Amino acid sequence: MSEINIFYNHPFEHSINKKNLQNYCKKVLNYNNYNSYLVSLIFIDKEELREMKNIYFKEDVYTDVIAFNLNKEEESLEGEIYLSLHIIQNNAKDYNVSLEDEIKRVVVHGILHLIGYEDETEQDKNKMTKM
Repeated sequence: MSEINIFYNHPFEHSINKKNLQNYCKKVLNYNNYNSYLVSLIFIDKEELREMKNIYFKEDVYTDVIAFNLNKEEESLEGEIYLSLHIIQNNAKDYNVSLEDEIKRVVVHGILHLIGYEDETEQDKNKMTKM
C-alpha cells in the first residue's frame, strides 16, 4: 500500500493542489527507499498545533509541523504529519518563497522525521538540511 492522504479541519484562503503535493511526497518517500507507506498530512489551526506541541513535546511554542511515526519496525511506514498553513504562509513571506515551495519544504521536514531524522542537535539539523 502506498497512500498519501491530505486533510483540512477548516477552509483556507489559499487552495493547495492535493495531487501535486501527493506526488511530491511519493517522490521523497521513493527516493528514501520507501515503497509501502500510509502517510496523512493534516492541516490544522496554529493554536491547535501549538497545543499539540505542548502536550506531546512539552514545548509551549508555535510551530509549522509535527510528525508522528505510527508503525512498528517491521511494518511499512505509517505516520501523521500535522501542519499549520498559517505559520507556513508566514514562513513563505519571511523567506521570500512561494507558498507552494514552503509547503513542500515543511512537508519534507515532516517526512524526514517520520523516517527517523532528528533535529535536536546542530549536527542532526545539518543532516536534515542536507537531505
